[in-house]
Amino acid sequence: FSSEKLLAIKSLLSSEKYNLVKNYLKSLENDIHHISLEKINTISQKNVEWTQFGYLSYLSNYASNLVQFSEPKIIDIEFTQNNFKRLFEKYIFTYAQDAEYSTSQMIVEQVKENLYPKINTRVNLDITLDSSNFENLFAPIEVNFLGINGMPVAGQTIDFSKKHYFLENDVTRFVALTKVIELAENKRGQFYILGREPENSDVKNHQLWEQIRDSDILEFVDADETGIVEEYMESHDVRPYFKK
Repeated sequence: FSSEKLLAIKSLLSSEKYNLVKNYLKSLENDIHHISLEKINTISQKNVEWTQFGYLSYLSNYASNLVQFSEPKIIDIEFTQNNFKRLFEKYIFTYAQDAEYSTSQMIVEQVKENLYPKINTRVNLDITLDSSNFENLFAPIEVNFLGINGMPVAGQTIDFSKKHYFLENDVTRFVALTKVIELAENKRGQFYILGREPENSDVKNHQLWEQIRDSDILEFVDADETGIVEEYMESHDVRPYFKK
């Protein structure tokens, strides 16, 4: 599915309906992706359904909720990435990087591609901070963006699918940085973590993601919804923390 197209209709739906559609499409994307990763004899019955013409035909006739299905068609062409992109653009939307299943690097690149050009003049991008910048910062740390609008604004892209130890380390380092910045400015800041919700089956990572999502000191932003950060930057007239 196209996250850009989904975001475009956000204002037409209630928050509850929008989240329902978004979560359903992401769940479907994950199910289909797992089919390509698993050996055929280990694919679950749930995932097998998505490979069956009859099941999709059934959904086209009887699924009448927010997400509906058209009658499936058989296309007799070679399956290649180029053909996939052509079909995606013909029937769905302009093909973007986020149309593919995201790996850690792809999430980072997606944020850089979609967000950086829009906030470039308002923040310092991909800078490494150390004790020469903040005296209470004892080890160098890189942050994706840093600005100020009377209070500090910073953000970091984090991959919630990595091993829990490394994920916990990334989050802890960023939280420590936010405290150092707040101490230097003597005021609360606006701090973002950008990424994707991990699988429910990844229990520890999902619990950490939930804690961040519900946190009062951090704001989680889905990598598909970086417009939230852009809007904040514009409405609060954020400027680079360090002069360029």
